[in-house]
Amino acid sequence: MEPKKIIYWILLLVFPICLNAQEKISIPIGLVSGQLTLAPSYMFQDRTGQFYAHGSLEVFLQPKVSFIGEGFYHLGSLDDKKTFDANHNIFFGLGYHFTNGGHDLLLALQPGVSFTKLNEQENALIKSHLGVNPVVAPTVGYTFYVSRFFHFFVQSKLVIGGHKYDEQKSLTEFRFSAGLGFNINALK
Repeated sequence: MEPKKIIYWILLLVFPICLNAQEKISIPIGLVSGQLTLAPSYMFQDRTGQFYAHGSLEVFLQPKVSFIGEGFYHLGSLDDKKTFDANHNIFFGLGYHFTNGGHDLLLALQPGVSFTKLNEQENALIKSHLGVNPVVAPTVGYTFYVSRFFHFFVQSKLVIGGHKYDEQKSLTEFRFSAGLGFNINALK
C-alpha cells in the first residue's frame, strides 16, 4: 500500500477519536476511579531501586476533595542489594484536587502502615521478623480524564518512615507510578 494511502487511513480512523475526546469532562461527586500499575522507587538510605505492584481506589466526596486508598506490594529490588524481603504498604487519606475540565492536579497526605521484613543474608541476621511500621506519604499527582470511563495518570509519592524490628532501617523512598485508570460515577 502506498504511504499516502496509509496516512489517509490512519487520519480517517484517528480523527473521529480526537473529536470524541473533545467532549466536556467534569469530575462529579461520587466518581470512583481505580488503577493498577507497576511502580519503581528509590530508597535513599541504601541507594537502591525497588519495584512494586501498585493499586489504588479513589472516591470523590466533594468536587475538589477525595478519599484515597492505596496498596503497594513489594516485588523486589532493581539491583543486587536486597535490604528487604518484604516492604508492603497500605495508605489511606484525603486528597485535594485542582481541576480544570478533564485536567486534575492532586495534592494528598496519606498516613499508612508498612509491613516489612529484612533480608537475613544482606543484613547479617540469624532470624528476621515481620514488622508493622507507621509511615506517611505526601503525594502529588496529575490525572487527565479522557472520557467518562477512563483516565491517564502520573503520581509521585515520598514515603517517610522506618523499620523498627531486628535492626532499624529507613523506609524513606521516592515512588513513581503512571498508567491508565478506569472510573465510574457511583451516584448515577
